[in-house]
Amino acid sequence: MRLVTFAVLVMVGAGTVPASAQTSPQPTILLTIFGGVVSGHGLWTVAKQPLLFGTSQYDTVRISQSIEPTIIAGAGATYFPSPHVGLHIELSYLGLPVDAGCDSVFFHPDAERKNGQTCDDIRQRSADGGAIAIFGGVTFRAASRGVISPYARLNLGFVSESRSTIEVAGGYVTASGAFVQEVVSDPQPRRSSVLLGAALGFTRPISPGYQFRWEARDQLVQQARLMGPATIPLPTGGVTGPIASRLYHHFSMILGVDVVLEKKRGRRY
Repeated sequence: MRLVTFAVLVMVGAGTVPASAQTSPQPTILLTIFGGVVSGHGLWTVAKQPLLFGTSQYDTVRISQSIEPTIIAGAGATYFPSPHVGLHIELSYLGLPVDAGCDSVFFHPDAERKNGQTCDDIRQRSADGGAIAIFGGVTFRAASRGVISPYARLNLGFVSESRSTIEVAGGYVTASGAFVQEVVSDPQPRRSSVLLGAALGFTRPISPGYQFRWEARDQLVQQARLMGPATIPLPTGGVTGPIASRLYHHFSMILGVDVVLEKKRGRRY
């Protein structure tokens, strides 16, 4: 009797176990809104830059330009025609504010301190300017139906910079009024350049229609730099010098939210 009772209980218990399991949905179209931080770096330094004093003499200053760390923010969209390979496009504010430096090397005696004021003004100004990036690329993801889905991205696009990485100017005040002196002039203050990038990250569902996103990226951007002292006087009083370009790494980390616009439903088996 006990054996029969045990057998019945086993059969009843077995009947209560689900006969099927369900896989999670698979996002196919995503809209992403994100923000984060991007690293800075040095651009160039000229150790001895002549600065006109009077009509025929020169003071000497040390000048430099650098890119300061800043925020990054933007939005993007991703479409997955297959479970593991997708196409994405992004528009973002990349930042890249330019900060100029100026230190005296040699100054002639000057009661008005025109060049001294100019150098002080350059040094004290806050970093300014910004860059807008637009690019697209390919996304490779794993565990598309998993609780955590790692991915990698390759990016190609362009960056538009609103602030010159060459121009250096500062102001001074005399009895005649306030003036601006160009230490280095840039014949092309606004530039656009190619962007090459790669990224690693992961997504995690936070509700049926949303995902959390974490991503670390490296974006290579070509930026102009001064290669030596500026020596050619211009009618405006500014000077130009040898200019070249170089690719710089810009590392960033972003946090974002994905809005899942379309997904493939999980299936029972």
